[in-house]
Amino acid sequence: MKLDSKYFDKIRVQPRGSKPEPKVEKVCDWEGCTKPAKHKAPKGRNFEGQFWNYCTAHVQEYNKSYNYFAGMSDTDVSSAQKAAQLGDRPTWKLGENSHANAGPRRGQAKDFRDPLGLFGKAAKPAQAKLGRNLRVNELKALQTLGLDESASPEDAKNKYKMLVKRLHPDANGGSRANEDTLKSVIQAYDTLRASGFC
Repeated sequence: MKLDSKYFDKIRVQPRGSKPEPKVEKVCDWEGCTKPAKHKAPKGRNFEGQFWNYCTAHVQEYNKSYNYFAGMSDTDVSSAQKAAQLGDRPTWKLGENSHANAGPRRGQAKDFRDPLGLFGKAAKPAQAKLGRNLRVNELKALQTLGLDESASPEDAKNKYKMLVKRLHPDANGGSRANEDTLKSVIQAYDTLRASGFC
């Protein structure tokens, strides 16, 4: 493409021959001042988003005397400062207003079923009545411990403790013959803990 092409002139930011329009400078809003206004200054409380246009000397003078809280009592000032820290929004302590602490919502039955235990401790008795739906890895872990699917978390914990005491090398005179079985028992119990069974 040629540099003096008519197409090249169209895609330039400023085509040749065009002069930038002169920028109109605002005049200082200070009474009696005709200097160019290069700085904005807020008009004050209840005029958010509105600004005065001042020259450098007058914006410095305005800033020295500016007080956002002028005309407010001390209690109003402190409450406004506190509200500004929080963004004028209500806050709660950590853990309050959470799903686990909330009661049944509109449209929900009071004694609803929660087989996965997603809504906290309140649903666990209903879960025990219905029976657990165990995953494959949980069933294998229970079988490794010598338990069936009807075992409770307390049964699994007691069986684990008993097997570790029995299979540990210290209980067998330092023999490492049961080391692989011990590792599988520990891994099975870790699987049950990680899944939330124990």
